[in-house]
Amino acid sequence: MSYSYLELVKNRFKSFDRLDPFPQLTNVVGEHLCKPRLVILTTILTKICLDRIYSYAKIVNPNCALDASGEQTLDVLEYYHPQTADEVYNFLAGYGAKGRQAYLSLLFYDSGFLLARTLPLCLLTYFGFKRAPEWCQPGVWLHLVTTAWDLGENILLYYLIKMYPSRINFVAWLASGMIQGKWILFWCSLALIVVSMIFAIYHGFHGMLRNSVLMEKDRKEKENARRHVNDALQRQRKKNTPASSSAAAAAKKNE
Repeated sequence: MSYSYLELVKNRFKSFDRLDPFPQLTNVVGEHLCKPRLVILTTILTKICLDRIYSYAKIVNPNCALDASGEQTLDVLEYYHPQTADEVYNFLAGYGAKGRQAYLSLLFYDSGFLLARTLPLCLLTYFGFKRAPEWCQPGVWLHLVTTAWDLGENILLYYLIKMYPSRINFVAWLASGMIQGKWILFWCSLALIVVSMIFAIYHGFHGMLRNSVLMEKDRKEKENARRHVNDALQRQRKKNTPASSSAAAAAKKNE
């Protein structure tokens, strides 16, 4: 019963030609933007922006929480999942003028971090599913949506801080909703990365196994071909031996 249900689900997925709704976008990212220098550059920029984010986060909240090893955490507004406009403004008020100014710089580097990390994430997903069947290739659009959503959240927070102490409750409420959605998309993107790595390992292993089988088959074919050639040469030598013996005997008789 359960086996039949799984087969039904599998066949239903296979009925779709392609899971990725934007295959051309995926090909552009995977084929045209996969440049070693560009990947290295975006990776370096990601690290630089992340370091600056931590630096400004400590200014925003000097009493930030520490992790189990005693290292600083990103203890700022968006990591507390505010759900109302009042909660958003309570955090902004608690940061003070200096903290809010530092938050503006943090948002700038956070936007750079989001843009820089997008290409490596897209390439991980692209190459992870490259050898997978087309009906289960998700594409890279989720990472792009996650980045766009997070940038929208940064814009709203930047606007709220610039307009402070004026209260714009609707924008604050919208920002809280964007924060909630950002974390949903973040965990979905993270899950996609994990699945991509699993697919890459799975298809990489099967590719190596398939290549080893083909190499063994090719080796056997070459051995068979070499054996056939040797047999043909031996038969040819056997045919030529009596003829050469007769010719030598005839020559000796003529002498």
